[in-house]
Amino acid sequence: MKKNVGFVVGLLLVVGVSIAGFFVYKSHVAVKSKSATAPVENKVSTKQDKSNDNNSTTASNSAEKTKTASVVNNSSELKKKIIVIDPGHADRSNLEKEPLAPGSSEMKIKDGGGAEGVVTKTPEYSVNMSVSMKLKALLESEGYIVKMTKTKISESLGNVERAEIGNKENADLVIRIHADSSDSSKVSGASMLVPEPINEDTRNISEKSMYYGKTILNALVSEVGMNDRGVVQRNDMTGFNWSKVPVVLVEMGFLSNAQEDKLLCSDEYQNKLAQGLCHGIKLAIK
Repeated sequence: MKKNVGFVVGLLLVVGVSIAGFFVYKSHVAVKSKSATAPVENKVSTKQDKSNDNNSTTASNSAEKTKTASVVNNSSELKKKIIVIDPGHADRSNLEKEPLAPGSSEMKIKDGGGAEGVVTKTPEYSVNMSVSMKLKALLESEGYIVKMTKTKISESLGNVERAEIGNKENADLVIRIHADSSDSSKVSGASMLVPEPINEDTRNISEKSMYYGKTILNALVSEVGMNDRGVVQRNDMTGFNWSKVPVVLVEMGFLSNAQEDKLLCSDEYQNKLAQGLCHGIKLAIK
């Protein structure tokens, strides 16, 4: 009996050890497996997070670029062209002198006074101011920013001062408004004067001034129905030689011609002149 009891006890000890060993082994395997798979899950999760972050950043950058492009486009659309209108002459002469060009020793008077109607006796400055103000209203109705060198016939400015107004405004165009005169009463029609490239500034603006001058004159003579006297380059005009922006001077007809004198003093004809000039400017400056 004692022998059998010892055998049974021994058997139970062996079984117990085996069972304990089995659970220890299972526990070890389970822990090892969990430990091995954890980094893989973390790696996948991290990669996914980074992908989401990148997508979010890309979308944000794209939206910012779109916003920036929109601002630039809106800014471009809102930028308006600046036109400076310079009504020629004043109700009195200005015999003070100023340099013909920057650095020039040649001096010219600021304003020798304008012409006068051979029949109506209307002074040129009156015609110039009237057409200038009509042109201003038309250009503003088209959305242009319009600056005047002066708005009163009593203001007698020098040509350097007139040019500096256009330079300060960084104008897209300065248009100088004049009427012509000749010793011959038969001469008629409109002409356009533009700067000759005699210095650094006029070389920079001569080509564009020529294009603007031709375009505006073509529109003017076509719409008004007048003689085309062409575009002429000039190197002897102070207002041209001091300009840093495109500039033209239109001679709208001859006050020394009886027929054109009467027309130039007519409100209806002045409206036609202003409309022709406005149309030409629109064609030239887009």
